[in-house]
Amino acid sequence: MISEKFVPLLFKKFFNESIKEKIENVTLYVATIGFLIHLAAVFLHMSGLISVHAEIQGFLSNPISALYTPFSFILFYEVYLLIYYLPRSFSVSIAKQYEIVSLILIRRIFKDISYLDFQNIELFSAQNLTLIYDITGFLILFFLIFLFRYLLVNRKSHTVTPNIEGFILYKKLLCIFLIPVFLFLSVYSFTNWLFELNQLNLGLITSIRDFNNIFYNEFFVALIIVDVLILIASFRYTDRYSLLIRNTGFVVTTVLIRISFSTEGLANVLLLISGVAFGVIILYIYSLYDKIDKGESTKESYAYL
Repeated sequence: MISEKFVPLLFKKFFNESIKEKIENVTLYVATIGFLIHLAAVFLHMSGLISVHAEIQGFLSNPISALYTPFSFILFYEVYLLIYYLPRSFSVSIAKQYEIVSLILIRRIFKDISYLDFQNIELFSAQNLTLIYDITGFLILFFLIFLFRYLLVNRKSHTVTPNIEGFILYKKLLCIFLIPVFLFLSVYSFTNWLFELNQLNLGLITSIRDFNNIFYNEFFVALIIVDVLILIASFRYTDRYSLLIRNTGFVVTTVLIRISFSTEGLANVLLLISGVAFGVIILYIYSLYDKIDKGESTKESYAYL
């Protein structure tokens, strides 16, 4: 079939080691330049040479806040890696999703530090609590991601079914469609934020969306759709109950992460932790279930001897 030749060729144009290395190098340079520009803007603002609206002063009030910019570019590269690894393994792609969420959280920590009230010695002030929530949440997420990766490394591989190539081809096709979605959402989200910023300066609005949620709010909606499509397609290529439940659990964890972008403060951190913890538990139970499946298949083979 034409699709069996065309899809892999088109996929290879966007997802290969050479392209990945080039994007990685570009990300490094752009992140460095962005950091220096942001740092210069911070010093200009602190010197009184430029002024900005009170709504975004936190981005220019402290040199530490300049770290927000390079992390933003690194996050975009991580999104590319998420799509890159999707055809290879749904589990690895989910792991990249967790890493993206943790990086979003640690990027927000730099923003929290810029808003930190050093004049207030009260530990549990509103500004300090936000930083405490995010730091604690990141440490828990980091540990949960370690557990998820550990389970992936130690999982038992199953015999590949003859028609699995069709499933891989299907996931590659989804990745090809995700590329224009990724680019469109990137441009749309950033330009829309700039438009809101202009309206804020003109006094037409009093507040703008949190920059930390821009793009990822919409992108995780697209991820949920992709995860559901993969889940539906998996019914055709396997009848293993444990695998179907695992994939369903991964959809649930993506939904929980998406919901977290609609909340703030402690609720946001708790939803992120709940989403990743749910994925870890699902993968752990799946690995236990696999041991039973392997034992049953061995007994069945002896029954025919």
